[in-house]
Amino acid sequence: MLRKILLPILSIALTSAFACTTFATYKGESGNFLMAKNRDNNPDRQVIEVVATPSKYKYLALSRQDVPDFVSAGINEYNLAVFNEVTIEYSKYAVGGIADDFSKDILQNYRKAVDVIPDLPKLIAKYPDPVFYQVADGENLLSIEVAPQHKYTYTLTKRGTYVHTNNYTEKNLISNYPYTPSELSRLESSITRYNRANQLITSATNVNLGAMQKIGLDHNAGNDDSILRIGSGKNISASRSLAFFGVSINADKKSPAQVATNLYNVGEKYTFTLTPEFWAKFESGVVILAPNLK
Repeated sequence: MLRKILLPILSIALTSAFACTTFATYKGESGNFLMAKNRDNNPDRQVIEVVATPSKYKYLALSRQDVPDFVSAGINEYNLAVFNEVTIEYSKYAVGGIADDFSKDILQNYRKAVDVIPDLPKLIAKYPDPVFYQVADGENLLSIEVAPQHKYTYTLTKRGTYVHTNNYTEKNLISNYPYTPSELSRLESSITRYNRANQLITSATNVNLGAMQKIGLDHNAGNDDSILRIGSGKNISASRSLAFFGVSINADKKSPAQVATNLYNVGEKYTFTLTPEFWAKFESGVVILAPNLK
């Protein structure tokens, strides 16, 4: 039944929801790689879950209670993280079910970012919706931009910093794109958030997950154009920043990854150290985790 939930059903509610912000740095404390995002949408019931499927890698993810196959951001037991953002452009071509998840496929079947590259043609044939993805393992950050008709580009980042919001950075994928007035407004907001996140993450050094959360809480450009969006007026159903999800991965993978998440909309906070003992607690199925921070 979950695979019958289609994006067009949600498109009316999502017209102002294109506002996720992802940022990453190799300048973490102890040389760690860190990646984090604010998930923005119309309010829904988010959950932090662990998914364990026989013959697949286990993963922890920011998901939705009504669609447990959905992954907004996640990390698997081999410290491979996958984040994503929806696009401003080409949104009418997003016709796949939200449970038909590229991110879940990567988390369950891959250990390294570079191993995804040769499989991109078949993965995008299977999941053709225009979406932006980041696949990172502490050594490489693979950034993928998917456009209609199975077109895509990718880049590898091995040092420095990285930011992505909701507009294409590869201009060849949007050559002569006919923006509507509402898309131009969202584009301006996306670029504003990109520039601010880039400014903050580029200037940060010796970064930890607390510093990443501080960037996620930045509100310097008003209610709808800041990294932290709080929506318009008193409309409780308006699009806003719903959650922060951040990972810290040791490049040599000798130390367990760390995860911090904050479900802004309900005030629930979580932190996890992804040791072998953590993963061993989950044998099969989908387990929704309880908040463990005040």
